[in-house]
Amino acid sequence: MPLAPVTRERPIVLHVDDDVSSLLMAEGTLEDAGFEVIHAENGLEAIEQFEKTSPDLVIMDAVMPEMDGFESIQIIRQSARGRHIPILMITGLDDLDSITRAYEEGATDFLTKPVNFHILPHRVRYLLRSKSTADELRSSQERLDNAQRIARLGNWELDLRTGMFTLSAVARRLIGLEHLDVDTKFEHLIGRVNSSDRYEVESANSQAVESKGSCSVEFRTAPDVDNEVLNLRMESETVLDEDGQCTHMLGTIQDITERTNAQKQIHNLAYYDIVTGLPNRAFLNEKLNYNLAVSSRDRSKFALLFLDLDHFKQVNDTLGHDAGDLLLGEASARLQDAVRDHDSIAMMSKESSAHTVARLGGDEFVVLLSEIRREEDAARIAKRISELISKPYKINDVEVSVTTTIGISLYPNDGDDAETLMKHADIAMYHAKEQGRNGYQFYSREIHDQAIARFSLEKELKTAIENGDLHLLYQPKIHLQSGRLTGVEALVRWQHAELGLVSPADFIPLAEETGLIVPLGRWVLIEACKQMQEWIRRGMGEFSIAINCSTVQFVRSDMQELIRDAISISGLDPGMLELELTESLLLKDIEEGIEILNNLKSMGVQVSIDDFGTGFSSLSYLKRLPVDKLKIDQSFVKDLVHDKGDEAIVSAIITLSHKLDLTVVAEGVETLEQADMLREFNCNEAQGYLVSYPLSPAEFEQWLANRELDIHRKAS
Repeated sequence: MPLAPVTRERPIVLHVDDDVSSLLMAEGTLEDAGFEVIHAENGLEAIEQFEKTSPDLVIMDAVMPEMDGFESIQIIRQSARGRHIPILMITGLDDLDSITRAYEEGATDFLTKPVNFHILPHRVRYLLRSKSTADELRSSQERLDNAQRIARLGNWELDLRTGMFTLSAVARRLIGLEHLDVDTKFEHLIGRVNSSDRYEVESANSQAVESKGSCSVEFRTAPDVDNEVLNLRMESETVLDEDGQCTHMLGTIQDITERTNAQKQIHNLAYYDIVTGLPNRAFLNEKLNYNLAVSSRDRSKFALLFLDLDHFKQVNDTLGHDAGDLLLGEASARLQDAVRDHDSIAMMSKESSAHTVARLGGDEFVVLLSEIRREEDAARIAKRISELISKPYKINDVEVSVTTTIGISLYPNDGDDAETLMKHADIAMYHAKEQGRNGYQFYSREIHDQAIARFSLEKELKTAIENGDLHLLYQPKIHLQSGRLTGVEALVRWQHAELGLVSPADFIPLAEETGLIVPLGRWVLIEACKQMQEWIRRGMGEFSIAINCSTVQFVRSDMQELIRDAISISGLDPGMLELELTESLLLKDIEEGIEILNNLKSMGVQVSIDDFGTGFSSLSYLKRLPVDKLKIDQSFVKDLVHDKGDEAIVSAIITLSHKLDLTVVAEGVETLEQADMLREFNCNEAQGYLVSYPLSPAEFEQWLANRELDIHRKAS
């Protein structure tokens, strides 16, 4: 890097000569001309003075004792400051060899003795002006070199007549030719271009010469010893002579690797999912629109498979989001495997005709089968997807199992635009879920109509919950031996303005799927507790009120907080509240189930297991659950009198429960024969149409009054 020129009011001249008279005569004329003069009588003293004073110019005698001028110049030129300083050689020797040697050792110019001292100041000024111009050129070149180095931009020139090819230092370094000892040829540059890009680079430059114009081309370098590959951009233009013929090509080479990588990263962020590496919704939309254009032109068919992972949320909530991401990654790989047997996955080009697997977000995926001959092609791939997804996963040493439900829409049968096809595939998937999950379903008009009705019902249910248009009925439970009232179960009903009474079998699953079960469950709990407290206030007796808790409600809301709110709002004694939970909820994770029950029991709430016997219960777990009651499912009570199997099951459940100090409630009791047999088995309580249908609050109050009157009459 050149040193900045020294700017002085009086430039310093170092005059070196062993002839004192020459020194004195030169000093007078130079000082009169505005220079400051420093003397040295030999080469050694000259070097010492040079380092000490940093002169602007050196006048050096050739022949001196101890060290001559030639050797002194050589030493001065080796220092950073002396590399470009003007040195005027004074010699009495007039032979050609001495002059040649002076220039070879680094003299800027020379004078022969005797020196014309009146001309000497002019010669010195000329050399200093030349030095100033050279310094400015070097500084400008250095700034240019630094700018090109920072910008990773090199330049080159090709003489088309001689084939001479010159490269700047940066260009040599970028292309990988910095260690080339022989003269560089344009072919050397072409040889460093990646083989897959070489033809394009050669063609672009040849065309520029033929058209007497310019070219711009991007290419990758061939791997170097470290296997590094750069992305470079070459710009070039031709130079014409007076006859209009191309004589030269001038060009630049710039490293655009960072920009290329950034563009690729931006593209990946815009079009690919970070978690799975699959195309995202934006990519899918472009590919789907491309497919629509191609299929419309070719009159071909394609299919859209919309799917999600059944029970993925449970895995995510139980094992954590990191485990959920690992599961999504493995499931994505299986999805790709499922379609790879039929075609390759489109990962980089929307122009490809291959099938595409995309992740929309969460656990939702779409498979675009770009071309199918028959519906069975889509069904076959959907079946293979289901089989692969359902195989167990090993996530952080924990074995996890999930399934997938798939909805299929076909072009052109089910829509002729992207939005319609996506919507219909989504509708088909939800219909498949209603059929039991872990399967696939094609879209149809019937499914569409059902979906529209379902969406409408969902909206109306939300409004009904918000406006309080639902109501509760209460079904009594009695003690089988004494006939006394032991409690009531609160049952929610929806009287629709147009549809009439909507079955809970229709709107409860809908509420669970849409999340409306959370506000619905809160309303039921608070309303039931308020009603129970009102009956207690009116002295209607002490009996418990049971409320069925949905599994979805339990998972999505804080039940402890909700119960505290209901008790606080109503003023009800927690001991009068009974929560009915399904065994599947409690036994899904037995340790978590025990913790849940202990938390509820600590609040004073009673807990019963609803629909006992319908799941896959383990009796070894049952003894560990801190519950108060078991409710025998009505499916066992229905044929109790006529089916020896049901008789054995009911008898065993009652006996086992009593051994565990649990109260047993039989559901669905409709006949005296059923009640008598249950009484013989020492079943504690009964609930069903034999006792009473579900009643409104006023009807229940009348039922209770009539029952007490009957009991009083019998006692009399």
